[in-house]
Amino acid sequence: ILAIANLGGNGAGKRAKAVLKRMEDRFNAGDESVKPTSQTYTALIKAFSWEKDSLRLAEELVQSLTEKATSGEDSNYNLPDTPIYNALLNCYARSGWRNAAQRAEDIIEEMKMFTKPNTRTYATLIDVLSKTGWKRGRASRALEILDLMEKMYEDGDTRTRPNVYVYTSVINCIARSRDEEKAVMAVSVLQRMEEEYRGGNTSARPNSYAYNSVLNACAYTSGEAESIETAFKIACLVFDEVRTSGYVKPCHITYGTFLSVCANLMPDSELRDHLVEATFKRCAREGLVSNMVWKNLKHAASPTLTSELLAQASDSKLEANWSRNV
Repeated sequence: ILAIANLGGNGAGKRAKAVLKRMEDRFNAGDESVKPTSQTYTALIKAFSWEKDSLRLAEELVQSLTEKATSGEDSNYNLPDTPIYNALLNCYARSGWRNAAQRAEDIIEEMKMFTKPNTRTYATLIDVLSKTGWKRGRASRALEILDLMEKMYEDGDTRTRPNVYVYTSVINCIARSRDEEKAVMAVSVLQRMEEEYRGGNTSARPNSYAYNSVLNACAYTSGEAESIETAFKIACLVFDEVRTSGYVKPCHITYGTFLSVCANLMPDSELRDHLVEATFKRCAREGLVSNMVWKNLKHAASPTLTSELLAQASDSKLEANWSRNV
């Protein structure tokens, strides 16, 4: 079933469901070697994600498992469990359905009847928030979930300790919001993550993706001049930090996103051209000039500077060197 889910394609869910039916028939006939497990059902839900009606199929499967559990029929399986609910939540994260966030919240309340949420559960909920619905207030809701996870861990629930994926998902949720102060909010979460890591939570070690997400929040800040100026200052500090950090290195997305910061938050000026040129040349020296970097450079640089850099790139050997680490 997992192989079918990983291969995907049209009809993957139906093929995987047919395999499960054969397994259940053989198990009910006395063959213990094919007893369906949590991994079996989790893989089936993953296979359902390839179907147009993936949410219905996944919901029906979990509903059937909960009915067996509540009736006592499923005593041999001890299901549904946390991985199965997490797989269902992941279906909603991938669905794009506008009401997915509210349904994900409801699923977590339902699952508490049978099992306990863990870090992945809440991380997926935050992922749903960042991708679908709840555009107003989703940043504050993501922060509430992070606060809850930290509090539960402090109270002794080791299953819910936030990791780098959780913190970064919260930053992404903030970055996709329309809050004028999202740059401040995003960098505060990054600082919380850094404090957690320094305090011994090795799973919260910041990576380049986390820094890039903060830069993205800065790049798309809008509103009053004060908010834009603050976002630009934060972006400069974060960009300097990621380039001098002892445990993370910038990637092409780091440079490309900072060029977007320059394009969106600085007025056309000689000063902007100087900063854009310096950023691009450092990126080139590190061999990180990607298509994204070129694209964002053209938005950030003046036509004259763009022409100069494109002329230099006409040397195929030089251009290859600029992109050697992408």
